Amino acid sequence: MKGDEERLAALQSKIGLTVEGIEVGALNNGLIAIMKSASWLVRRLIKTEGDAFKIRVVDDFGNARLESNAPGNILLRLLKEHIPNGSRFNSLYKFEPYLDMAISRLIEFKLYPPPPLLQVSTASEVRKLMVHLNECVEQIRQEVKSKSFLATLNSYQRSSNKNYKELTEYVDALFERHARLLVLRVDLSYSKENSRTTQAQAKQDRQRLFENARSNKLFDDMVGYIWKLEHGPEKGFHYHMMFFFDGSKVREDITLAKRIGEYWTEVITKGRGLYYNCNAVKLTYASCGIGMIEHADAELRAGLCKAVFYLTKTDLYMKLQTKGRGMGKGLYPSPKGARGRPRAVIVV
Repeated sequence: MKGDEERLAALQSKIGLTVEGIEVGALNNGLIAIMKSASWLVRRLIKTEGDAFKIRVVDDFGNARLESNAPGNILLRLLKEHIPNGSRFNSLYKFEPYLDMAISRLIEFKLYPPPPLLQVSTASEVRKLMVHLNECVEQIRQEVKSKSFLATLNSYQRSSNKNYKELTEYVDALFERHARLLVLRVDLSYSKENSRTTQAQAKQDRQRLFENARSNKLFDDMVGYIWKLEHGPEKGFHYHMMFFFDGSKVREDITLAKRIGEYWTEVITKGRGLYYNCNAVKLTYASCGIGMIEHADAELRAGLCKAVFYLTKTDLYMKLQTKGRGMGKGLYPSPKGARGRPRAVIVV
């Protein structure tokens, strides 16, 4: 609907996206925007006070209608968000604690998926609905004060912050070892016909990619990498990859990223896969953090930190329930003074 499209466009504008850019490198930014908006609404709702809804008699025949106060307006906005609802999606992802708790209460009160709400009915029916909705809002407010919720929240936030901290420290360590890095961002996925590829198969393909890299000249000068497993309603399982090459030995990031993508599609997946070469469109990014980056280039390194955050930001609002690790990186490089030629250590 037009109103929903305008609302989503406004959300995308706030986080630097365009309507045409909902799918960037196979990461569903539209879905992240919805999760971000819904989480924000829950946090606003729990700070409100008083009844969410009231009733108003509309005629002399005992009919009434439901009217919303400020908390009720927030709840109605939350119910209008296009939060994914489906057994497959909900079994794959866990929402962040605020949203997960609110969705649980909405399901308990039979409000998720949202039912049509009464417009005008008998005063007794409207009053019953009013009490039902007000009780739901009050339970959401009280739940966030519980010890169990606070423990879940702390654990979730620690995990998300830890991932980002570890990855940025890893990138800093690579720069301490190398004067310049050629940074590639390649998203590896599957064709539409193979979008139902299982998590186990995706893991096997990723492991084969890194195992083969040990003896493949294409990866001779690779000094590190980061990978993140994601899942999209249409694309299925896919990987967001960052490859780090010794910038003193290789150049032409677009060509190198293309060769890695083709290796994924033709050799690793034997035609089942697809790839997206982010380096080919790096000049369109507001903050570029890929390509050739010098150790002392503060601007590009800041952009690289944003690119790393881009890999991890899905976890701020929802986490893929993986069997095993859902994110990984290479080993830290050897100290600069160590003997021998530094090589990437592939961890499977």
